Amino acid sequence: MAGIDRLISSSLSHVIKRKLGSDDLKNLERKLFLEHGMSIKLSIEHFHKFDETLKNISNIDRKKFEEGCINEIIKIKKSDGSYSVKIIDQNLIELILELCGDSETRRILTCLFDNDLTIPQILNESKVPKTSGYRKIENLIINGLILESGKILSESKRISKYKCVFDEIKIGMKKKDIIVQGIINKKIFDKSTSINITN
Repeated sequence: MAGIDRLISSSLSHVIKRKLGSDDLKNLERKLFLEHGMSIKLSIEHFHKFDETLKNISNIDRKKFEEGCINEIIKIKKSDGSYSVKIIDQNLIELILELCGDSETRRILTCLFDNDLTIPQILNESKVPKTSGYRKIENLIINGLILESGKILSESKRISKYKCVFDEIKIGMKKKDIIVQGIINKKIFDKSTSINITN
């Protein structure tokens, strides 16, 4: 379970590419690929590898740089054993709005707020047809809104269980502003390498 790393990886890689000098960026991309077989986006899901590679190619203040990049994507506040994650990045806001705008995707997400379920259980509980359901679940996994939370034994095969990255998603609209906020529990927050390595 990679916490919110996959959810923010696309936006964060864009910010990193924009903020790094061109020589450092070329060196970073080359070293990540040669040593780990990873792009910047993928290395965000294994942030210690990104951090270590950046340390070896640049003299910049890594912690300050990484925090600055993450603060352009999300703002985090701790409250009562969980964390409130406000989405700042416009592309990530649009993605979440688009996903939550689909009624079948909403049903899939809501059944995963409190439960860890296998894909057949998700389809059964959300009442989403198999044909569109598998595609929508895969899309949510790729975009980091749902994560694998463990495995169970079923008919002598190990199959994955999934959970929503957030326990709750709040969407609000004000004049000239759309607010998207997610509540994330400590267990998932602690597995988010990109936000924890910088703390």
